[in-house]
Amino acid sequence: MVRKKYKHLLLLILMGYVTQTIAQKPLKVAFLYQHPVNAGGWSLSHEQGRLDVGNELGSKITTIALEGIQPGPDTLRTLTNLARENYELIFATSFGHMNSVMRVARSFPQTSFQHASGYKTAPNVGTYQIRAMQGRYLAGKIAGYMSTSQKIGYVASFPIPEVIRGINAFTLGAQAANPDVTVQAIWINSWMNAAKEREATELLINLGADVITHHTETPALMVAAEEAGVWAVGYQYDRSQFAPNSHLVTIEHNWGPIYKSIIQDKLAGRWKSESLWFGVDHDATRLVSISSKVPTSILSEIEEIRSQMANKTFKIFKGPIIDIEGKKRLELNQSLEDEALIGMEWFVRGVINAE
Repeated sequence: MVRKKYKHLLLLILMGYVTQTIAQKPLKVAFLYQHPVNAGGWSLSHEQGRLDVGNELGSKITTIALEGIQPGPDTLRTLTNLARENYELIFATSFGHMNSVMRVARSFPQTSFQHASGYKTAPNVGTYQIRAMQGRYLAGKIAGYMSTSQKIGYVASFPIPEVIRGINAFTLGAQAANPDVTVQAIWINSWMNAAKEREATELLINLGADVITHHTETPALMVAAEEAGVWAVGYQYDRSQFAPNSHLVTIEHNWGPIYKSIIQDKLAGRWKSESLWFGVDHDATRLVSISSKVPTSILSEIEEIRSQMANKTFKIFKGPIIDIEGKKRLELNQSLEDEALIGMEWFVRGVINAE
């Protein structure tokens, strides 16, 4: 009888040990980047977010980052391998990863996938975005005040909704400072091509732009603006080192808060497919390294608008808004909700769209 009691006690101890071991097993999380982290830009900002959340959550998670994962077969193969290796949460950070995510997710319904900047979802696929348009608007307003030629140049990558939203928000901000400002966009059809970025920057400067900004990866634009002596507005991470005299402001991404939120939901068993947006209210988009030449009166105005954005009392896309073809997109006091912003494919009046 005593022996049976000891066996029962030993069994309970072993069961408790196994249960504790399972509970303490770290969540396996993977991150896919289209470009190398050391190239800067988008991938670097995501990597910093990964490192931040790793430091905060510690032994609760184990993460891996895979760089240079190009859209198409490379993404399909990588996602499939990660799912087979029992990674429970996979972040695909490039817009071009979207279709591969949707395809692989069907074969691995127990794996949770998150796609940055996309618009397709499934029961095990969610999307997440930073409200970079808030930072764009604020930086645009500074640019509008600081431009003397009333011409701003915008080096753009691909005409997808994320990029178009940014151009529109920047333009609306600039026009709020000076209604006569125009924003000339040049598309280079690449996320990362230093030669094309520099060529487009030089063309915009020759067309009269005295403020230049971008939605591309390399610092080529900043260097060209510094050499020409025109203002440059950086994007994604602090670009001031590349244009010590010409750097006006950078719109910085902070992915840490949204990664922490998603991973904590997964750890707690409450993850679900949804479209998440984090903005200035989570410090996910912010202005950094603002030039000392920007007057304090402008800075005060920018801070007031930022506070209103954080309190959700300021709408960037609020009517009346007319597009470049003269069509009224929003009536007075009408505003766009997230569902419409996700698929934005039109430009506000004031954008000069060069194909």
